[in-house]
Amino acid sequence: MWPVKFKPVPMPRIWGGHALKSTFGVQMDEPIGEYWVLSGHPNGMSVVADGPLAGRTLAELTEEHPGAYLGRSPQGRFPLLIKYLEAESDLSVQIHPDDAYAREHEGDFGKTEAWYVLDAKSDGKVNYGHTFPDRETYLRAVAEGHVRDYLNYLPIQKGDLVFVPARTLHALLAGTKVLEIQQTSDVTYRVYDWDRVDASGKPRELHVDKAADVLVYGAPVEPMDQPRILHEEVDFVLTRLAECPYFTIDRVLLRGRCAEVTHGVPGNPDVVIAVEGKGELRFDPGDGTKRAISLVPGDTVLIPSDLQGYTLACTGDFLAIRTFYGSPGRP
Repeated sequence: MWPVKFKPVPMPRIWGGHALKSTFGVQMDEPIGEYWVLSGHPNGMSVVADGPLAGRTLAELTEEHPGAYLGRSPQGRFPLLIKYLEAESDLSVQIHPDDAYAREHEGDFGKTEAWYVLDAKSDGKVNYGHTFPDRETYLRAVAEGHVRDYLNYLPIQKGDLVFVPARTLHALLAGTKVLEIQQTSDVTYRVYDWDRVDASGKPRELHVDKAADVLVYGAPVEPMDQPRILHEEVDFVLTRLAECPYFTIDRVLLRGRCAEVTHGVPGNPDVVIAVEGKGELRFDPGDGTKRAISLVPGDTVLIPSDLQGYTLACTGDFLAIRTFYGSPGRP
């Protein structure tokens, strides 16, 4: 089977912006907060952009060719949802449930996610965690409008990886752009929205009680391990940024060369997202020919598991993120 690119699904958001519209060829007046670039979720299904499988949805690909495009999924559908987020203003302070709570109360999966920071202010930060000692303090703070007093913050800069496990209170703040890799889920509980109202003058819905159920009280968020280099040459560096039960994230930096890549988990597909520079993904579709797919920032490619590896190539500097699910083997 062939690697495939997908059309981005733009999602207007009250906190979104306009800077990434040119990257994704979007012509809409509304501020866009999210571009779903790989999604098997019904709230924003990906469609193949071009090539022999053009027009197919990700759901159709995984149903018709489960061995190649799905592999061993923990969800029965494609388990990763990949987005670009542009926060021109602050996102709501929010939290996502874990699998157990989401399955019982929402009929969906939980949401552990990670942000690769594409851009941030010089003094950039995100809300990450809280100091509520118990449910009663949290509910009182919401009722009295004192949620801000209990928020923790984490400084960020371009190139950082922020791991956000389910049940972590968090918010992206103004001036931040990130690439988000998450479980396939669309369940969010808003706790506080900065006293903001929509175009009709109404505040957005909060989910105070459900958030109270999933908040972890009196314990700090466990940080992700530090990045570790898996392979290092002058012109090729492969760095593992995150590894959890739901996904693994690697950063690939190439400088004017080719690098052969094997799948992160044999039998499961890989995903490659172009972040900076121009490159190519070269592969043999199994008929003895050599093919190439061009890669520019914003391109997201699903690489089927039945390819016998693939090659990333560039003539200048090229930075990409590679992600996959399952238990990783050696790079």
